[in-house]
Amino acid sequence: MKEKLSFEAFYPDPPERVWRALTDPAALNRWLLPADFEPRIGFRFQFRSLDRGQGNTVDGIVLEVQEPRRLSYTWDDGEDDAPGVVCWTLKPTDGGTHLTLEHLPAEEPKPYVLIEASVNWNHALYVSLPLLLRLMRGEARKPPVPVVYVAEESETNEGPRRRAGFRLEEPTCRS
Repeated sequence: MKEKLSFEAFYPDPPERVWRALTDPAALNRWLLPADFEPRIGFRFQFRSLDRGQGNTVDGIVLEVQEPRRLSYTWDDGEDDAPGVVCWTLKPTDGGTHLTLEHLPAEEPKPYVLIEASVNWNHALYVSLPLLLRLMRGEARKPPVPVVYVAEESETNEGPRRRAGFRLEEPTCRS
């Protein structure tokens, strides 16, 4: 039995806006990866990875386009002998869009490939894409500034307390 990754998310945006985030190259560049994507059956495209400093790419071919309901394409990241398939399904709901993502490997994947893909898709769907959609809605607030460690105001005998997380205000320099 082949494993597949499946994710569901709700966005308080119309399907047309979510579709644009999934298919517009400028939008894809902001929340997923730089791409020369076009939602046209048979179109060959590339996602260009910026990680690891190696210029890794994901090659794909658009398989299905039902604007703004369903999109699927192959996903060839070089991890397996054959490309997998990524399917996006958008369903309008009261107050927004229900999005389903399925990533189906072409063959039985190595466990680390599923783990890495799961982490990446989780981040993309639940962090990056919601931030982009918020900006597309015209909300002026910038995304949180990631901070690995922030000194707490109070200090203990062991020194300053530290916490991990996001700072929601603009960064400022302390003297």
